[in-house]
Amino acid sequence: MPRVFGVLVVLTGMVWGQSGPDRLGRTTPKSSFLGYLKSAHEGNFSKAARYLQFPAEVPEKDRVELARQLQFVLDRDFVGNFDSISSKPEGSSEEGLAADRESIGAVIGGDQSSPILMVRVSEGGQQVWLLSHEMVQMVPHLFSEFGFPELEKRLPRWTIDMHFWSMPIWVLASIAAAIPLAFGIALGLIWVGTRFLPARWEVSPRPNLPAVLFVTLILHSIAAQLLGLPLLYRVWYARVLRVLWLLVIVWVIFSLIGFVDRRIREYLERNQLTSTQSLLQLGRRLLQLLVLLGAVLIGLRGFGYDITAALAGLGIGGIAIAFAAQKTLENVFGGLTLLSEESIRVGDSCKFDQTIATVEDIGLRATRFRTVQRSVMFIPNGQLATMTIENLGLRDQILFKHVIGVKYGMEPSEMTALLEELRLLLAKDARVAVEGQRAQFLKFGTYSLDIELFAYVLTNDYAEFLRIQEELLLGVMMIVRKHDSEFAFPSQTLYVEKGRLRLDEAGLEPEVSPGPGAGAE
Repeated sequence: MPRVFGVLVVLTGMVWGQSGPDRLGRTTPKSSFLGYLKSAHEGNFSKAARYLQFPAEVPEKDRVELARQLQFVLDRDFVGNFDSISSKPEGSSEEGLAADRESIGAVIGGDQSSPILMVRVSEGGQQVWLLSHEMVQMVPHLFSEFGFPELEKRLPRWTIDMHFWSMPIWVLASIAAAIPLAFGIALGLIWVGTRFLPARWEVSPRPNLPAVLFVTLILHSIAAQLLGLPLLYRVWYARVLRVLWLLVIVWVIFSLIGFVDRRIREYLERNQLTSTQSLLQLGRRLLQLLVLLGAVLIGLRGFGYDITAALAGLGIGGIAIAFAAQKTLENVFGGLTLLSEESIRVGDSCKFDQTIATVEDIGLRATRFRTVQRSVMFIPNGQLATMTIENLGLRDQILFKHVIGVKYGMEPSEMTALLEELRLLLAKDARVAVEGQRAQFLKFGTYSLDIELFAYVLTNDYAEFLRIQEELLLGVMMIVRKHDSEFAFPSQTLYVEKGRLRLDEAGLEPEVSPGPGAGAE
């Protein structure tokens, strides 16, 4: 396993661009630092000491021990970014540092921060990068602060010297044992925490598994850091933890979205605002999709992938999908417009293209109508958004307008009395609006004397309007009969004048009858 790990480190270094004549690969700050980590994690601390800057008088035994202690310190509390370490032989020439020095990170202690510096020196006629002498001098102090010197004194020596997966046996065993311990502590914390939540939150008394796993990950990551997980392993460990945390966070956000969605639906049902539920459902799904997409991109970035290309691909793909699904998107946005503006709502009666129908459902693609013939009609939302629609359901009053015709022969005084009584019929009915009501002698019709009745009935329920209209029309009939008149209907009147027709003027000979005494020849 150490050999496998060494190959991985070498390949990592090759990808990051280290190369040079020095056989230990110390030609750049990045290659030298990775070479130290490779050697230390293999347990070859004699080789690892070659990457550190020591005065000549330091014995080999102390160099090996300091290399081992530095590995534990770096595994314990190194803070830095591998990608930011320079892979150039001349370094990055940071501002505030000499040309032969490079800052690659820091070790964060309880009360201090110790920078990790590398220095470029000449060795065997070559320019190589080493971990600076100042850093090496601080190792004993840092190890006493971060390490477990008292614990290691009481452990068998083989648990310290024997390494597996580049870790001392006791560290590996402790990290493995921390998994069930962290899970047990997390389970207890969640169980106790649910007991203090308000009852109105309706939280199950049983600990929720995703929440327990989330707390377990936090506790175990703290334990792994305290025990000194190897630095290169810690990079991948942190990435895996980041992905697991993202999954738990996505679950928590989805749960919150579901909770808010249920509360809003309850509010809409109480206020009979069912027409906006389709918009609510679409918004919930879009929000969940955005959360999931963001989590995937963050996870890819956590594994070192450049998400710039992915974002560009999403943009191009979105444009392609928009062109391919142009009609579908037109209908979707048309539905959103109808729902947001509430120009029509479920239950409204609408008139368009000489058709009267009732809205049954407003979907994302089409709106369903029920016609007066009880047939079902679907109209795409994109087309519906551009149509002229008369929403009968939004009327506050309904027009009552009729033209009645009475027979000719009525005297003017009788017509005046008839009109006054018709006006009184409208005025005394409380269900008829005062504004705009009238009863007027309109014109001399072909067959009748036409009277216009015009008023607004104070209701928006068409069935109720029909009942009120019926009562008013019956009252009109009674008033017309009361004034000894009748309703006219199409008819013709033929006038014939009496007189004598002179036959001689018509060019006809009068017939002569034989007189008395006339005989036959």
